[in-house]
Amino acid sequence: MARALQLQDAVRRRPVRRSSGFTLIEMMIVVVIVGVLATLAVVGYRKLVQSSHISEAQNMVQDIRVAQESYHSETQQYANISTNLTSYYPNPNPTRTIVTGWGAACTGVCAPNWDWSMLPLHVDAPVMFGYATVSGPANTAPAPASVSVNKQTITFPNPSLVDWYLVAAACDLDGDGTIGTYVYTTSWVNQVYVDEEE
Repeated sequence: MARALQLQDAVRRRPVRRSSGFTLIEMMIVVVIVGVLATLAVVGYRKLVQSSHISEAQNMVQDIRVAQESYHSETQQYANISTNLTSYYPNPNPTRTIVTGWGAACTGVCAPNWDWSMLPLHVDAPVMFGYATVSGPANTAPAPASVSVNKQTITFPNPSLVDWYLVAAACDLDGDGTIGTYVYTTSWVNQVYVDEEE
C-alpha cells in the first residue's frame, strides 16, 4: 500500500507535458486580424495621400485668388489668363503625373496676350493639378454660367454687377483616365469648393 501511495505521489508531481505551438484555428484568427488591419492601413494611407493632393489644389486656388485681387488693385481689372475654365496649366491633361514646369510658356491654354507670369503668383514646388482662371468686367456674363459641385449646381450672377473671376483646378487622382476631382473659387464668395467624384 505504501508503494501504491508513492507511485500516486510520483504521478502527481510529474510535470504535465503540454504540446507547444498553435492550433490551426488560432493561426487562422491571427491571419484574419492581420488582414483586416492591413486593409484599414492601406485605405487610410490612400485617403491621406488623396487629401494631401487636394490640399495642394486648395492652397493653389487660394493663392490664385490672392494674386487676382492683387492684380485688380494695380490694374483695375482681373487677369483673364485662360482661354476657358477647362484650359489647364501647366498640365493641360491633368493626370496623376507631377508637373514641374510652372513658369514655362503658356501655349494653347492661355488667352491671347495673357500669361500666368502676369499674376503675382509664386509656385516653388511641382504640382499635380491643372489650373485655369477666367475673368471679365462688370455687366458681362461669366463663362461658364455655372459649375457642378458634389451634384449641386452653383450658378453665377448673370450678368455680374462687378468685375469677376473664376478659378478652377482639376486632376485625375485615381488614374482611371477621367478627371474626377475639381476645386473652384470665385470672386463672389470667399469659399473654395471641392468636388470629388472619385
